[in-house]
Amino acid sequence: MNPATGDPATPAARDRRDQAAGQRLPRPASDRRAGATAAPGHPFRTVAIVGLGLIGGSLARALAALDRPPRVMGSSDSASDLELAGRAGVIEAGFTDPEAVLADADLVVYATPLDVTLRLLADHRGRWPAGAVVTDVAGLKAPVEEAMAALGESARYTGSHPMAGGEGSGFGHSAADLFAGATVWLTGRGAGADAVEALWRAVGARTRWTGAAEHDRLMSWCSHLPQLTANALARVLEQSGHAPSDLGTGGTDMVRLAGSSPEMWLPLLERSGAGAALRDLARAAGELADALDRRDLEAIEGWMKSTRAWRAGVARPLPAASPAAPDQPDSGDSTGVRP
Repeated sequence: MNPATGDPATPAARDRRDQAAGQRLPRPASDRRAGATAAPGHPFRTVAIVGLGLIGGSLARALAALDRPPRVMGSSDSASDLELAGRAGVIEAGFTDPEAVLADADLVVYATPLDVTLRLLADHRGRWPAGAVVTDVAGLKAPVEEAMAALGESARYTGSHPMAGGEGSGFGHSAADLFAGATVWLTGRGAGADAVEALWRAVGARTRWTGAAEHDRLMSWCSHLPQLTANALARVLEQSGHAPSDLGTGGTDMVRLAGSSPEMWLPLLERSGAGAALRDLARAAGELADALDRRDLEAIEGWMKSTRAWRAGVARPLPAASPAAPDQPDSGDSTGVRP
């Protein structure tokens, strides 16, 4: 396998990485990134991305597309993802051992499922270079913040959560423009917080700051609930004998998330508060079903007008039978868009 090309900056670093990875990649005839300087818009010279799936691979692609890209080192336990990233030319070198990418990094990005991220943080404590900044892209932030605090490493940590992606997984689904216009939630105020924000803005994202607990509560409603709703809808359709090919474009859009990876979602759902949101959804669905059975078109029209206005961003009174709106994060500076 030839997963990537490139070479660490020094012979000593090459020797350490060769031993750690168990396999060294051939050095190219010319290395356009040797001696790379910080890319305009962010201060990082060497970015280590642990995990080259949809999000990590898209970040590698986005960084490589900058006018003056940083050096990007990548690791993955997927031989296919490493090979595809190497062929795409978006990583300087790739390794199966994540420790092999840490030595020269001034930013380490953990783009792995939440449970894997928590394990790697504990394994890598003491192996990050002095002054290196650590971030992650997990869909919950409180568990990661708590883990870094327990390790005594809060000062180097800023949490990231890109609201981007899809039901596909692996580097083959990655895209250089995945973060363009997407919201990236940021938590924590480690020493590298401004630099992490600058990195996401450099790849086109819109950054928002909040607290970890507020972020996780919001995700239970606005991320976990839609995912589980798609799973429930797909299950009902399957049990009623319908196939995906029976759906129109609207139905297809609604069940798209049913194709998401359980391996990515289960560690999040283990810590999710979406159960309450699902019960509210079940109550709302029951009320609509009752109105339909009564042929109460006036009530259904009220619901549809209200939800249409909500979708358009227009405030309208909720129908009397609607469940209460979920709690939202505070509307102060912690959730505002930073200038």
